[in-house]
Amino acid sequence: MSYVLYSHREAPVLAKLCELLVDDHYGELAARVFSVLARFGRQPLSAVFRASYLNSRQIKYGLVILIQQHLVFHSTKPNTPTTYEIDWRQAYGLVRYGKIVKFVEDRFGKQAADVMSNLLNLGHTRIGDLKEAYFPSHTDDSDSESDDGLVNGTKKEKTNGTPHVNGTSRANGVANGIPSELAHEINGSYDDGSLHHVDELYDVIHTLMKEGWVIKLDELQYLSPDEFDDYVRREYMEEMGAPSSAGEKNRMIATCQAKKRKYRDEWCTIPNFSTSRKRSAPESDYGRSAKRLKTNGVNGYMESNHTGEARDEDGLVIRVNPEKVAVALRTQMLVNLVEQRLGYTTAQVYRTMLTTLEHNIPRCYEDWPNSPGVDEPQEVDPQSLITARDVAKKLDRNIDIFDGLDPNAVAALLKPGNVDRKTNRFIEPINPFTLSLDEKSKIIDKHITLLSADPFHFVTWHARAGGSQWRIEFDMIARSLIQHEIENTVAARKGTIGVKLLRALKKKGKLDERQACNTMMMSAADIREAINDLTVQGFVQTQEIPKVDRRESKHSIHLIGYDQQRAREKLLHDTYKGMVRILQRIKFEREKVQPLLSKAERSDVVGNEAKFLSQGELDLLRKWKEVQEKLLLQLFREDDLVASLRDLIGPIVSP
Repeated sequence: MSYVLYSHREAPVLAKLCELLVDDHYGELAARVFSVLARFGRQPLSAVFRASYLNSRQIKYGLVILIQQHLVFHSTKPNTPTTYEIDWRQAYGLVRYGKIVKFVEDRFGKQAADVMSNLLNLGHTRIGDLKEAYFPSHTDDSDSESDDGLVNGTKKEKTNGTPHVNGTSRANGVANGIPSELAHEINGSYDDGSLHHVDELYDVIHTLMKEGWVIKLDELQYLSPDEFDDYVRREYMEEMGAPSSAGEKNRMIATCQAKKRKYRDEWCTIPNFSTSRKRSAPESDYGRSAKRLKTNGVNGYMESNHTGEARDEDGLVIRVNPEKVAVALRTQMLVNLVEQRLGYTTAQVYRTMLTTLEHNIPRCYEDWPNSPGVDEPQEVDPQSLITARDVAKKLDRNIDIFDGLDPNAVAALLKPGNVDRKTNRFIEPINPFTLSLDEKSKIIDKHITLLSADPFHFVTWHARAGGSQWRIEFDMIARSLIQHEIENTVAARKGTIGVKLLRALKKKGKLDERQACNTMMMSAADIREAINDLTVQGFVQTQEIPKVDRRESKHSIHLIGYDQQRAREKLLHDTYKGMVRILQRIKFEREKVQPLLSKAERSDVVGNEAKFLSQGELDLLRKWKEVQEKLLLQLFREDDLVASLRDLIGPIVSP
């Protein structure tokens, strides 16, 4: 798990942001318990009682919700009470639940998105319980009055008027407890996103675990980073004893880092699923288009009962892997950036490269490197290399790969002499959809060359072994992206002068006023205002170095410096502030129309708004939806900025 840029006592603005997110997802009770832990840090249960106005039953209920959703760490040491501490990264991740479902749907289809949505709602669950929720074992009419085998105690014939939840599949699988048979009767026909057979559920879970989106739950995941480190160190000392020299201390640190990585890798291992399925879905099923998946339907599975027999993996407890979510976010951000700079087709080529490499990329950066503080040459992993031919095999055939390239260069590459020099037109048109694999690889190689030539260096040439091999330097791109976001913010606040100042300081290091003027080729009067404003805002730092023993201004050197890590943290803090204000505005706007929303959300009104609501109420409801959509769009943009600043690379050490 990744916890860089998080401290024990986070800034109040992040605590407020996470409290608003918890309140929006799980209600006021969980948010009040969360706020106590946010204010006071790690606390035992008795301290939480004293710090809140809630009774013991309410606090325990709130803690159960927070623990189930992995928003709180907890640990119990011998002869000490259990302590609770907030998991800040998981708490902030609540804002990304919608994005996670969308990423999974784009990659693996609607069935996988439905399972992922339920895992996000549940926090963690046994595979057997998830199977029972989708395919209840008690489906006879004689059991219709019983709540056995149902989810949340909801009777099977009562669907609370909502056959679809969150816009995904029927009844959201878990939320309302509607078995597949009733969903079929309600909807009239099977939805292509619903699970029709228990083997499909196992196939989806196996695919998500194989791709790294779902991992096994372990009790060590409930330990905070410090407690996890103490646990590993105690194990080392029990085996090797306490270190007595600097060399032994370094050896202990390296061994503990390796042990942490070992535990983390064990969480990501894929269990051996039972092979008793009637048909095992091929791996390529989840890499093909949704249209082709629809044609297969459920015909590939032989008829059998929906529940199937109990299997060994039913007792496995699983949860969503937040590290893989950051990898998908990085892919989406880089593709959007390439589309802005180089066009749609080149962006799709880049998307294919990134999604192909995603299988071998479990996280954006390593939290526990081999030798902290020591730069060692690292060999390039062959699995991180990709060729144009690999991209050509997986690129969508409906994409016009000629778009965005020079027609003369394309013609010279495929059919030399096919261009009329007088009219500058093709003599014989070339169909981009009927190219051979070799010809397609040559065109895609041109797109990859454009990616390599961009100032961001989206790809880097590696070797010419059986065709050009390319790799992606994610750390270098992440640094460039952070600098790009900082410069965009400074440009919006101080214009080009502020950006020139940052670039000069980044290139030259600390400068005094005279050196800064010479470097920027500007007068002191022009840059002083920018220096003062950026210093107040936290993007530039000043330092006074006395020349003599007396501390006098005229006998001191005043230096101006730029630290990318500090500027990164300041911009991240400002972004958190903006997100807090957006959530507060959404809450305020919702409260203004709360009576109307309560009426519009009634089961008899949903779908019949024109019948039960007046024209004024309809106009007010439409206006609220427009305001909510605009605010949520801005919130997601702010989240993209947080991801680019925080989740792509660890702390940056200035030279």
